[in-house]
Order: sequence, then C-alpha cells, then structure tokens
Amino acid sequence: MFTKSGGRGNSRRRKVAGAVALVVAGVLGVGAYAFTASNTVTPHAAGGGAAVVSGYKVEGPSEYKWNDAGTKMVQVVFKINHPAKDVKVAYTEEGKAPVKEDWADCGEAAAEVVTCNLTGATAYAEGVPNADASEMAVVANEYGTAEVE
Repeated sequence: MFTKSGGRGNSRRRKVAGAVALVVAGVLGVGAYAFTASNTVTPHAAGGGAAVVSGYKVEGPSEYKWNDAGTKMVQVVFKINHPAKDVKVAYTEEGKAPVKEDWADCGEAAAEVVTCNLTGATAYAEGVPNADASEMAVVANEYGTAEVE
C-alpha cells in the first residue's frame, strides 16, 4: 500500500506541475500581449448610408444680358429653390443635348439666386448666339462641384 512519503511525493509533483503550468500560461499571455501591443491601427471611418437625391427647381430666368449688337447672350440670372455650392448652365439649339463645351460655370448660389456669365468659359467665348439659345440646362450640387463630362 501507500506510505506516507509516497503520498507526499505525488502531491509535490502535482504542485510543481501546476506551478509550471501557471508559469507557462503567464509567459504565453505576456508574449501574446507584447505582440499585439506592438501593432497599431490608425483611426478611420467606414460605413454606408442612403439619402434622398432630389432635383433643383429652376425659376426664371429673370434677367438676360446681350452684347452691344444684341446678337449674343452674355449673362443670365435665374433662381433655384435651394442653395448650391456649384451651378453650371448650358444653352443649346432646340432638341440638342448640351456637350461639355456648352457648360458655363456659374459658381456658388448661396442666396438661391444664380448669376452666370456666358462668355469666355464656354464654347462661345463672346457669348451664346441667339440661334443657339433655344434650350437651357442647369446642373447644381449642394455640397461639391457640379461636374459635367
């Protein structure tokens, strides 16, 4: 059977094995922490969302200006129903879609009134000829640039 000294030996081995297991677990835990503590991730944002995209209502135009001969439109003033960071306008012949060169940059419309010079920035450096000014197109962006390609 068992002797007193034999029982103590088994108990001592269990205590030593338990202590060794705790030390190994501690070393592994510290090593894992040290490894992950050396990693850095910069703060950033990611996500998605949805919102209603609605068009602008163009009122007017309320005012036109022509060159001295009265043959070319050089400025137009109109209203939109919401402020815009950027507005562009194009005039074309009836039934013709505007191309990139037709668009004039009107800039920001903070007060919902847009004044747009039609000289220099469009294909018509000296203004839009009356024959080419049958239809008006407007693009606007509330927060950024209104890009036309």
